[in-house]
Amino acid sequence: MTIDNLGKLIHLKKLCTDAAHFQMLAVDQRPPIFNIISKAKGREHQYEEVVECKKLITLSLSNHVTAILMDPNFSLSNLLQYNKSKGLVITLEDHSFKETERGRFSENIQNWSVEKIKRVGGDAVKVLAWYRPDADTESIEHQKQYVKRIGEECEKYGIPFLLELLVYPFQNDENHTTEYQEQKLKNSQHVIDSVKEFAKDEYKVDIFKLESPVDSSELESEITNETEQAFKDLAAATNNKPWVVLSSGMDKKSFYKCLELAYKNGASGYLAGRTIWLDAFKYYPDIQQVENGLNEDSVNYVKELNELTADNAKSLETYFNNGFKINSPEKLSSNFGGFL
Repeated sequence: MTIDNLGKLIHLKKLCTDAAHFQMLAVDQRPPIFNIISKAKGREHQYEEVVECKKLITLSLSNHVTAILMDPNFSLSNLLQYNKSKGLVITLEDHSFKETERGRFSENIQNWSVEKIKRVGGDAVKVLAWYRPDADTESIEHQKQYVKRIGEECEKYGIPFLLELLVYPFQNDENHTTEYQEQKLKNSQHVIDSVKEFAKDEYKVDIFKLESPVDSSELESEITNETEQAFKDLAAATNNKPWVVLSSGMDKKSFYKCLELAYKNGASGYLAGRTIWLDAFKYYPDIQQVENGLNEDSVNYVKELNELTADNAKSLETYFNNGFKINSPEKLSSNFGGFL
């Protein structure tokens, strides 16, 4: 990082533990929570119900993590006073996306921007970009330009860019779905090659949020040599950029194993949601039962993840120490650039 990115470093430190590990909770989910409500009540979700679900998660779990990921329209606009973590990551991309036969096209939430995330006090901009290297050219180019544009805006406003990449099934695939869930029978090389593309400096990504390079089913039993190699290749694809692991809603045991493998290969933490809190919502709409599940099972699981992270994740202490070294410190005010 250059001297102009000091602001990014300061924000990134706020997302970490004192030992420079990421332990982050996601409550920005929209369709997954919409579905919980619709399934339980037999009708479309209502705004207040979505906020209520996110509030339950935030109240129970935010004091056990270093940072929380919020969307602007449900969580950020209602729940900041309930957040007990020190760091704040804010979602930029819309949960809806255009889909063609062999491609997806991401866009920002309407009337939302990197600048607004910076102004509201966010510590990082999170973007989920659907991507697979064998998609139609139009989709690939759109996604590349979308990510590149956001990277440039994050650079301009001095806020970290956290990029989440997800491979997805094409419309004619046997396991096609538009749900926010792990792709069944995913191609490991698609995951790895996607990371390799966006690890290029031109995209200005500061931290990756990455899925397992193998199906979660491959993590349920003895780990094979192929799975071990897939995680090694994923780590190499990051081009030494910091990365955390997402949970894709996989079961708790599988995600724990996923983190073990990721930490063995240099991941610095997690940014997870449904795997942590979804089980509690099997009781919804019984709010008391949901609360009990969150405060017992979910809290205990987060504590297990945090212990695993503290003992095994790659610390970014050296990364920060090197980043805060300033040449000619007496000239900082003259050498430091303003907004372009």
